[in-house]
Amino acid sequence: MLTARVLFAFALSSAFMLLSSPASAQKNSPGIQDRERERRSLAVNIVRAINTAEANYKKNHGTYATWDTFIANGDFSETGTKWSSESFPTVAHAMYGSGSEIVPGWKLRLQLSKDGNAYDLTLEDATDPKCNFAVFSDERGLIRQGKAIDCPI
Repeated sequence: MLTARVLFAFALSSAFMLLSSPASAQKNSPGIQDRERERRSLAVNIVRAINTAEANYKKNHGTYATWDTFIANGDFSETGTKWSSESFPTVAHAMYGSGSEIVPGWKLRLQLSKDGNAYDLTLEDATDPKCNFAVFSDERGLIRQGKAIDCPI
């Protein structure tokens, strides 16, 4: 009888471990977390590059620039941008475009005030329809990040 109890307990604990391990492995997978952290770092550093380009444009022209202006001037192009340091090569050498996604997977909304003396920008993760992760900034250069309120931070 003791052997049957031991076997039953072993079978039950084995089944529990088998059922719970894939879920916890997927949830705590360092590969997924690392890729997500890299994607978010890319977004933050793209916004940092845009802020730098905006500050330079304002210094030289007296107003801030639209994204179309940056594309037309070659500040951001299919070969990258000069507004990112080489310590962020993914940002410096990204393929920027004028479409809805300025780089694959990231949508930019850059709005200037009527007089061109202020701007707001949002860079949203187009691959995150559930939580809508985004990075935000404005002419002050402060960079923020956020998600939809139903998603954990």
